[in-house]
Amino acid sequence: MLAHQPNPRHGDTAVEHVSLLNADVPCESEARDIIEHFDLEIDKLDVLVAQKEKRRYSNHLATHLVSGELPEGSFISLASWGPDVALYVCCPELAYLQASCGPAHETIYAGYAMTADYRLDALAVGGVVNRTDSSFDSRLTTRDQISAYIDQTIGARGRSKAESLLAHVAEGSRSPRESALAMMFSLPARYGGFAIGKVELNKSYRIRDGKNHRGGNRTIVRTPDVVLSAVPEWGPQATTHDANGAPVKLHAAIDYDSDAAHTDTTKMERDVERRNELVMLDDIAHFTVTTEIMDDYEEFSALADRVRRKLKVRKRPLFNGRYSAEKRFFKEREVENKRFKLWQSLVEQKRNW
Repeated sequence: MLAHQPNPRHGDTAVEHVSLLNADVPCESEARDIIEHFDLEIDKLDVLVAQKEKRRYSNHLATHLVSGELPEGSFISLASWGPDVALYVCCPELAYLQASCGPAHETIYAGYAMTADYRLDALAVGGVVNRTDSSFDSRLTTRDQISAYIDQTIGARGRSKAESLLAHVAEGSRSPRESALAMMFSLPARYGGFAIGKVELNKSYRIRDGKNHRGGNRTIVRTPDVVLSAVPEWGPQATTHDANGAPVKLHAAIDYDSDAAHTDTTKMERDVERRNELVMLDDIAHFTVTTEIMDDYEEFSALADRVRRKLKVRKRPLFNGRYSAEKRFFKEREVENKRFKLWQSLVEQKRNW
């Protein structure tokens, strides 16, 4: 629900005191009405309950048992539902903690969604709206806020997992596919990622672009969708350090040019201009991912490998000499299967994004 609605906490600093103990569980028809009212595009409404006897499971309803007290502010009222029924939604931090009960990549993706700068809107171009472009909306939460919330949930189910996976979440995504790109490129191999480097989303760069009409330096600001940074593992840069003695890092900027947002001729010309401008950055390689590349696993994997080689990073995982040729073969197949499944989950199963 949070991914589809303007931030319900926007401009509101008051903390609501709500307990699950006295909360009712919606019936099947009420759950369906809520799904339709908020345009959630889901089959089941997930509802938290505090007592086992309140657990329900039907076509449009799934309940989840929560034991123990939750921190204040864990629930936010939705005034748009109606005056006769008080409807509350989990706060973004609790939503992330609840997601930790599922697979690791779904937990990480929930973190990306909760800290994103977009919300889903089926009527918008590309299916998303930028939260930061609106005076009545804003980013739902931050990694620091999620971390602080988790610190207050001692003994909660999934707490340790949620805390450890938060390190793999990058803030500021502007679309689901940006999140998918960042996760595929940066996640460790054990989670299905290419493990190429540390990821940042929508990082701005100032580029010197000749002289202005007054003879001064002309600068422009460009913001690639995804930036990967890594310490090179071979070549002359692998032994190079900066003035502070830290290893020098290589960087790659990746832009996603979707069919939905980039088919207009003017926008396509602007994309070409943007790529030419980013080439002016000496220490950053630039790559472009189109919808066609992202929707084709073989092409996408080939592009990821080019990015990896440009940053001079070895393939992950690294296999030591103890592995026989046969064991290495099956281990590599296992890794490839994980990557394919992650791609299916993030890309193929969500082609409407």
